[in-house]
Amino acid sequence: MGYLGPPGTFSEEAAMIYCADLPFVLKEYPTIDKVIEAVERKEVTLGIVPVENSLEGSVNLTLDILSGITGVTKIQIWGEMIHKIRHYLMAHPGQKLSNIKEIYSHQQAFAQCRLFLEKTLPGAARINMSSTVEAAKLVSNNINKAIIGSVRASQLYRLDVLQGGIEDDQESNYTRFLLLGLDDAPLTGNDKTSLVIGLPHKAGSLHAALGVFAQFGINLTKIESRPIRGNFGQYIFFLDIEGHRKETDVITALKELTKTTLFIKILGSYPRSN
Repeated sequence: MGYLGPPGTFSEEAAMIYCADLPFVLKEYPTIDKVIEAVERKEVTLGIVPVENSLEGSVNLTLDILSGITGVTKIQIWGEMIHKIRHYLMAHPGQKLSNIKEIYSHQQAFAQCRLFLEKTLPGAARINMSSTVEAAKLVSNNINKAIIGSVRASQLYRLDVLQGGIEDDQESNYTRFLLLGLDDAPLTGNDKTSLVIGLPHKAGSLHAALGVFAQFGINLTKIESRPIRGNFGQYIFFLDIEGHRKETDVITALKELTKTTLFIKILGSYPRSN
């Protein structure tokens, strides 16, 4: 399985949990697009990438690649995993919280720990890094510096945990990961289908499209818009609906949906995460 590396990221943590009882070998890649390319080239059977966080919203690069905004892709969503995120403040062994002058991490981690930082380390400079793991490598041999990251990063880079559970919302901080492959997952009876649609630029077009799902009794669980590059003020829409695209009701609804849309791209049908 390919994941967004390096080792110590939350993507690796999620991949390790998912593969705990499965015969997958984990392989790291430096970016989300490289994970997806590896699946397309069949270097790995599946890839796992983040798509949204409950506090900070969607990972736009993942959506753009799957939709085809950044180029044609054959990737299908094969599954999903909801992973609870726990952030830890870590530093070189022996450091005290009161000595920390600089904090290094990814901008998402800073955003998710804003209240803790403002209350506990208001004077410490915050330096954005490409990943929490890159921050851990930098801090591992430096005093008066700390990072925010996963507990696994502390183990890999021999850092002391100064404080754990520092995220602003300790009960509701989750990241949704997508499992990506080249085919749909088999129908299970507890599935969802993800798709992206384009609509005519006229009044009522979104209402007409969404009405199709109500007409056929299909529950819409998510809708999100993304701007179309080079067409300011125009958008595509990402939808999640209950059901597998091989089910009769979904087949009929999607056929009817073609009458109200400019295009439909099925991103995958897969088991819903509980």
